[in-house]
Amino acid sequence: MTERPVAIVTGAASGIGHATAQRLLADGWHVVGVDLRDEMPAGVEPVAGDAAEAAVLGRAVELAGSGLDGLVCAAGVPPTGPWDDLDHWHEALRVDLTGVYLALRVALPALTARGGSAVIVGSIVGSAEGSVRSPAYAAAKSGLVGLVRSMALLGAPDGVRVNLVEPGAIDTPFDAPRYPPDRRPDVPLGRMGTAAEVAGAICFLLGRDAAYITGARLRVDGGRTIRSPSPP
Repeated sequence: MTERPVAIVTGAASGIGHATAQRLLADGWHVVGVDLRDEMPAGVEPVAGDAAEAAVLGRAVELAGSGLDGLVCAAGVPPTGPWDDLDHWHEALRVDLTGVYLALRVALPALTARGGSAVIVGSIVGSAEGSVRSPAYAAAKSGLVGLVRSMALLGAPDGVRVNLVEPGAIDTPFDAPRYPPDRRPDVPLGRMGTAAEVAGAICFLLGRDAAYITGARLRVDGGRTIRSPSPP
């Protein structure tokens, strides 16, 4: 019998992380989920705790067993204001950037054992757009670009791939939308994306069809970042 592939998904209790865990389960993966809450999809092996703490991440790697085929870092804090809130700055950098670095650092030996793949959930905010509401969020997500490229170089000799998915406006409870989900004048496709659509992109990058892709950014934004500038 072929052994099931194993993945760790952080932020598996809601939004993109929840949808990714569901998709991986449907595709036959064994999934270890990490989240502050234990409301994860049925079938996920839960680890309750802060996904930005090395000890919590270490427990997840232990549950994964002898090796790890996939790591998905979807845990994060949303952009909030005011822009000069220093506490939010520290928390956004801790969870959205340092937490991802810790996850990659802790999981790299297990990924190396299987020639596994990591996919990090970033954002078009920071990578392509600034944020007057939350420079902290933009800075953290922008930092993921350099982190992913660097970890892709570190992992490449052992066959470990590391890629970045950058969602745009996605219909989840993570952040309150500016417009109705099905009427988005700022998105060429005219609507918000779904968590399942982002999960599909993540699972593509984890899978064999992406075997020659590493250090890449895949934007899932309905064309928002390629639209012509709005008139003043």
